[in-house]
Amino acid sequence: MKTHKAISIAILCIIFGIFWGLEIWNALTQHWSLLMRWFSNTRIHYYPWYLWLLLGGVIFPLMNKYFVKNMEMTKTFTHELTHVITGLLLFRRIHSIHAEEAGGGVVWSSGNDKFRFMTSLAPYCFPIYTFPLLMLRSIVMPSLWPIMDILIGFSIGLHIICFKEQTGNHQPDINQFPLWFSYIYIVSVWLFDICILLLTFLPKSNIFLAFKTFALDAWCLFF
Repeated sequence: MKTHKAISIAILCIIFGIFWGLEIWNALTQHWSLLMRWFSNTRIHYYPWYLWLLLGGVIFPLMNKYFVKNMEMTKTFTHELTHVITGLLLFRRIHSIHAEEAGGGVVWSSGNDKFRFMTSLAPYCFPIYTFPLLMLRSIVMPSLWPIMDILIGFSIGLHIICFKEQTGNHQPDINQFPLWFSYIYIVSVWLFDICILLLTFLPKSNIFLAFKTFALDAWCLFF
């Protein structure tokens, strides 16, 4: 009897969820054109991309400061997820992933030990949320770029906080290799990340011109 009652409640919940899902979808599709028209008519997308990036970049540090307990799991999960994604990209076999709210976590994997250092050090230099957002930005309409830039900035803020709090000689990921090697690798990949970021926002420039353009624009804006 209890089983039939539970099934009935589950079916009702599903029907209720589908109904409200369709209503929300209908409302979104009706207002989507109005939203796109508003973005096209405003001058919001004329502001420099790095201002939106900066705006998004300060959101996560503020959230991390005032919602500490809620953010701990996010940072731990991001750390372990980076191990998993880089491991899969390097054809390692992922056996399990474990993350705790208190900040601990571990990923068990095997295979392809030749590039194991890349999997181990990835959380300290590979912003896993930023790169998919950068690719998505390249295919959306320009009027939506400010929103994408804020999201990209948010993801960068998240990874900077994770880097600040999680990087240290005490980390097994880092001290299992010679420290000089670990830190040289981490810094090198961060420089590569910055180059990719600048070339995404300044696609018509080479990397040296991109650095110069960004530096001059930022100097003129703030000074």
